[in-house]
Amino acid sequence: MTEKHLTALCNLHCAHCSHLHKTRFPPEYQPCSMNETTLKQYILQKIDTWKTDDVHFFWQDGKSTSYSLHFLKRIINLQQRFAQGKNIINTLLINGTTLNDDWCEFFKKNDFLICISVDGDSQSCDTFSITMSERTVTNIIETNVRLLQKHNITFNTLTFINNINSQQPLQTYNYLKSLGGRHMLFIPFIKPSEQDGVDTSSLDPAALGTFLKTIFYTWIRLDIGTIHIPIFEHAFASWRGLSVPACVYAACEDSNQLTKTTMQEGMAKQRVEQFKTTLAEECTHCKVQFVCRGGCARERIALSEGGVSQLNYFCESYQAFW
Repeated sequence: MTEKHLTALCNLHCAHCSHLHKTRFPPEYQPCSMNETTLKQYILQKIDTWKTDDVHFFWQDGKSTSYSLHFLKRIINLQQRFAQGKNIINTLLINGTTLNDDWCEFFKKNDFLICISVDGDSQSCDTFSITMSERTVTNIIETNVRLLQKHNITFNTLTFINNINSQQPLQTYNYLKSLGGRHMLFIPFIKPSEQDGVDTSSLDPAALGTFLKTIFYTWIRLDIGTIHIPIFEHAFASWRGLSVPACVYAACEDSNQLTKTTMQEGMAKQRVEQFKTTLAEECTHCKVQFVCRGGCARERIALSEGGVSQLNYFCESYQAFW
């Protein structure tokens, strides 16, 4: 999934965010740099080139301001104008801290699927995420989740697995269930260092496997069919020989350039696919390669036996889980 950022502004300060350097802007900065011409081109090209009748758009907003709401209304108007009879599906990733009734009424009216970024209960979430005014976020997220439920709006959750919540997998899982979401996307937190390797804040390579296995054993006994967790469902599909996405964490891929056109995105994806075919020698002999496929391309930074950064950082976890 490629997300388009409505704005680089955000009211949170999260340890796993790749945009922390964008917390201060000059006075002349405009909240969103996608002009009308670029927005029209992006929407029209995506609808024209989409191969099915359901066209999926993915957006991300870090502040939920009145400007962002106005921008989304522009998006809806353009989508309706260029729809060509196709069904438009919008997903919006938010941090769940600044919603109100106006936002929720807009979501409901336009059938938005909402994805809330939340890393667990107060012990894990508030350790990694605080507001720019240094307020903790858990209670704020819970209040806004109740607001979404009040308006009968479907929402999913996106959770970064970090060194805190990875030690409490069932506590994290049960908390996400208590929020009411029925689709959970888990993404391991990995931060490349300025030198070779990863930053010390990155998730331990072995911790991912323990986290996934612990939740899986509960999920398969109690929640399979009612709670959807892509990495588990992709694993089942792979073992049955069904077609699955090349990367189970595709939903976290960020379009770093806000103004990319759909054609340029296609070229970028083609380069990623070429990179994904370059597997370490160990992968070609691995018994779980058919389901792992080398893991997410952005995680292939560990040294292989050949001394090349081709091996997945979480290789031992993938082998343990699958």
